[in-house]
Amino acid sequence: MSLIIKSSLKDALPQLSWKNLLKSKRVYLKINMVSASALLSMTPKDTIEETIRFLREKLNYSGEIIIIEGSATGGSTQDGFRRLGVSDLSKKYGLELMDIHDDEMYEVTLFNSRFEELRIPISKTLVDAPFIISLCRAKTHDTVVVTLSIKNIAVGGIVGKGNRPRIHQGYKAININIAILGAIMMPDISIIDGRTGMEGDGPVHGTPKEWGYVFIGNNPVETDAVVAYGMGFRPQDVGYLYYLDKLGFGNIENIEKRFPKIAEIRTQFKPHTSYEEQLNWKVESDFEKELLEKAKKIIEKYPRGRKIWLYSGLYLWDFMSNRWSK
Repeated sequence: MSLIIKSSLKDALPQLSWKNLLKSKRVYLKINMVSASALLSMTPKDTIEETIRFLREKLNYSGEIIIIEGSATGGSTQDGFRRLGVSDLSKKYGLELMDIHDDEMYEVTLFNSRFEELRIPISKTLVDAPFIISLCRAKTHDTVVVTLSIKNIAVGGIVGKGNRPRIHQGYKAININIAILGAIMMPDISIIDGRTGMEGDGPVHGTPKEWGYVFIGNNPVETDAVVAYGMGFRPQDVGYLYYLDKLGFGNIENIEKRFPKIAEIRTQFKPHTSYEEQLNWKVESDFEKELLEKAKKIIEKYPRGRKIWLYSGLYLWDFMSNRWSK
């Protein structure tokens, strides 16, 4: 895994390998705009523009760039695009803007509070996307401790505002649900802006937290784990990161030893007022094994879930051909 930590996105972007993106004719920038009216809840405009400028001017990327999002509250997605200034960026750089709520969909199996099957529509575009960059702000959350690059795309990839609340089936179910959705729509690159994050009652009603760092990584699970640790939380306490670790999408153990710089810049984000309650997401060990097996079978049905990254970082298990590949 490659992870870049800098105080400037402009300095960080060139240090990551982008060779896989250059092979793609289309890239989706999944921004975070959970509220169409609260700017602090959104991916900062300059983070989005700096990424676009890098792709076009430094990488000379000539493929399509599509900014994709679907706001959950505070107005329509188009309202949010205008308020954030993304509509202006679209005109300036000749980009397409896409509202997830207008997208075609797949219905994926998730779980309700009793762990019975629940069907939720998710973005066909994100499931089938050739390349995804998740761009978000570092924020605390009212149900799952933190919302970073994976949750940005997992919950943000649900089609229909009325369907977003349906995954909120209690602390136990929502974490495995986010893990499944995150695996199915796993980003290729994570960009997390922690220069000014949100602490307290996030993801919408929190307050600014000045930190001063940006994070870019090519393993979203581990990148999110590093940022969660840097925000003052244990990655193992974030249920969906724990499950994605168990499913083989990344290793969240000993993050502070594997990426020692994060210990140097670690801070403490004030958690949500419901933080202690949020930690009650774990299930019994026997049921956990059963739950993970069910999750794996769901994930394997979708293109981005067919290849599971192993901790070694050397091999992938390809579920299409049922063999190991380098």
